[in-house]
Amino acid sequence: MARHVAPASRSKQGTRDSGKPTLASSVVGRTVILGVAPALVLGGALAPAATALTAEPSLEPEGASAPLVPESSVLPDAGTTAAQVQHVALVAAEPVAEPAVEEPAAEPDAEPAEPAAEPTEHTHAAETTAPAARTAAPEPTPEAAPAPVADAGDGEVTLGTDGTGRLAGEVSVPEGFQTVGISWPAEIDQLVPEIQVRTRAADGAWGGWSHLEKSPDGADTGSATMVSAPVYVGEAVAVQLATVDVAAVFPEGMELSLVSSAQVTSAAADTSGTVAAASASSTDGPTIITREEWGAAPACADPALGPTWSPAEGGLKGAAIHHTVNPNDYATVAEAMQAIRNDQAYHQQTHGWCDIGYNFLVDKWGNIYEGADGSIDQPIVGAHTGGFNTGTVGVAMVGTYTRAEGVAPTAAQRDGVANVVGFRLARYGVDPGASAVFTAAGHTDGGRFDAGDKVTLPRVFGHRDTHQTECPGELAYAVLPQIQDQAAVYAKQYTEVAATHQDAVRAVYQDMLGRAATSSDVRNWAYKVQTSGATVLSDTMEKSEQYRKARVVAAFRATLGYTPSSTQVAGYVSLIKKGTLSVDEVEPYLLWRSSAYYKQVGGTSNSYVTELYKHILHRTPTAYQRKTWVAKLGKLGRQGVVQSMWDSRSAVGFRVTATYQHYVQITPTAAQRTTWTDRLTGRYTEADLRRTLIGSKTYLAKAEALY
Repeated sequence: MARHVAPASRSKQGTRDSGKPTLASSVVGRTVILGVAPALVLGGALAPAATALTAEPSLEPEGASAPLVPESSVLPDAGTTAAQVQHVALVAAEPVAEPAVEEPAAEPDAEPAEPAAEPTEHTHAAETTAPAARTAAPEPTPEAAPAPVADAGDGEVTLGTDGTGRLAGEVSVPEGFQTVGISWPAEIDQLVPEIQVRTRAADGAWGGWSHLEKSPDGADTGSATMVSAPVYVGEAVAVQLATVDVAAVFPEGMELSLVSSAQVTSAAADTSGTVAAASASSTDGPTIITREEWGAAPACADPALGPTWSPAEGGLKGAAIHHTVNPNDYATVAEAMQAIRNDQAYHQQTHGWCDIGYNFLVDKWGNIYEGADGSIDQPIVGAHTGGFNTGTVGVAMVGTYTRAEGVAPTAAQRDGVANVVGFRLARYGVDPGASAVFTAAGHTDGGRFDAGDKVTLPRVFGHRDTHQTECPGELAYAVLPQIQDQAAVYAKQYTEVAATHQDAVRAVYQDMLGRAATSSDVRNWAYKVQTSGATVLSDTMEKSEQYRKARVVAAFRATLGYTPSSTQVAGYVSLIKKGTLSVDEVEPYLLWRSSAYYKQVGGTSNSYVTELYKHILHRTPTAYQRKTWVAKLGKLGRQGVVQSMWDSRSAVGFRVTATYQHYVQITPTAAQRTTWTDRLTGRYTEADLRRTLIGSKTYLAKAEALY
């Protein structure tokens, strides 16, 4: 589902843990409201004290947790289809016959040739030594000299010499395709001539020629296979390849890849323009079209299948800006998404990568698309800027922004790039408006730097700053300073909102575990809290062994006055796991089950009933009440008496009040107390009450006030 990020409007302690502001983002759809209250005692069980048992670093729930998915989607009716490299064909040249060499007939009377003229003193030396400027030969056409035509199913494309002396060949693909690329082994890279391509639509019309430029993208580790950048050509049924220059030699080993996918079927996607505005507020953050919405294929999980993207240690420190080298005439969001799906298929099936190389892509209407899996909330190392992938977020503009194309990124596209860059860098306390020293991880093909080289670059730099490439195109490169400045503005907004969600994490840890959250806790949970609300943390805690241990310890202290042994804790946690008890039932269980409690309070029926009244109902029973409950003790037993008192409306009302005071530091109104008493004596649980309070505006306000 599309992610909607909605930051707050004020700045708040961004330096509590690391000395630098950090960011967590928020997905609108669930209101995030948090606050903190001092620990109030309800039999001690609501406020577990920090112990060795509650200080474990892990807070993972039992079993696999469900993925965090916002409740609403920007493309609710989107239907996507997978992209696939439908055809791979070897590209080869016809053998060129050596012309017969005939000796000229002797002509003894012929005059000797005139000697070449010597340069005069008025002739520039450069004019006599420089090679002649290359004149562009006429483009090959099917009509000029019928080039060999193959069916894509033949598995090979043979290029023959056309009327201009260049090599050309045509491939027919009746079922259609939309993206073209070529690949070749790295060892023949220096022999590969410059190739151009054009395609024919179903109506027979040929489009213009596009160069298949060598892709400057790459993994930090390099690759044994070289590829061209994929070119999205729209719906086509035939493709013609040709060398740009006259080529007498054509290396073996080149392959043509044709990628195909169906367009999404969505009313939103079939329009031109933004799919969904983030919000009118100037502090609202990016709406991100997720992988599920644009139809991404799964990322492979086996490193043996190719480079597997994983988070970078240390987070992000910069952003590398690219263009996808696709034509700029895509007319709908559906076409943009199809191009992205095809690019991913090309990256996975032709490059041999586990996912698309970019972390994010932005179309000409400013729509932001999630690229490599996990990029929204992790510093995923992609394959966009070989040697500089680690620690940078790669953002590609869908289109071509060279001077030859004559198209510059739109204002909306520039803003989308700035927005997502500011969003991601702010989370790691990085100011996009500054510069930094980057260290090259290795030398990749076309790279300007060797492994270990330290390079000072703007935090938001162009691909051409690190590689011998036009990317992101001269017209896009010229506006990078504007993008950098705007990204800094967005980052400031996101840094301001981050503190609110960090406070929420601190509040939940203190209220539920009785201990302070570590800097690692805050860093790991702040983003999830911002995207899905504080209840995502409280829900996870409810299922965690850490919280269960804390509640067992608190129940023992409240009833028996001592800390249980690790064996005792493990035994009760096991009962909770099995569903025999809930965390809220441990305390009443000890009241009736433990003979130690019965002995501690006097070991008689009268003393037992008196102490139960004090513990559960917070008052001393009258003589009549004591006599009545002692009589019930004989009929119901200790379990029946404790359960009757614990489930009474009076006792439930006390627990409602104590829970309000503990989590939001207020006494509930009569109406609130009655409402929740009714609910807890019905089908709701105390966990539902905790969840509601932690997800309230009042809780957020208290969290901000205390932290």
